[in-house]
Amino acid sequence: MNALLALCTAIEMVYDLGDRFGTWYRNGGDQQIRNALTMTIAALLWTVETIRLGYAVVKRDAPVWAAKANEIRNTIGQQFVYAS
Repeated sequence: MNALLALCTAIEMVYDLGDRFGTWYRNGGDQQIRNALTMTIAALLWTVETIRLGYAVVKRDAPVWAAKANEIRNTIGQQFVYAS
């Protein structure tokens, strides 16, 4: 009897979910799905373009940053007096 009750509950739940989804879909859910898909694709394209531009900036400015880091590294000990 418990197995039959579990099967009936599962069927009822699936039917209820299908009924709710169908009502939502007929009341404009398909448009919401299209909008979500469009915005997701736009966000992915924007992210890829931003990463590409950031990589170009890092590649272009890396020698400048390395030279500045070496300059800072070479002058670190000059501003300090160490007591012995």
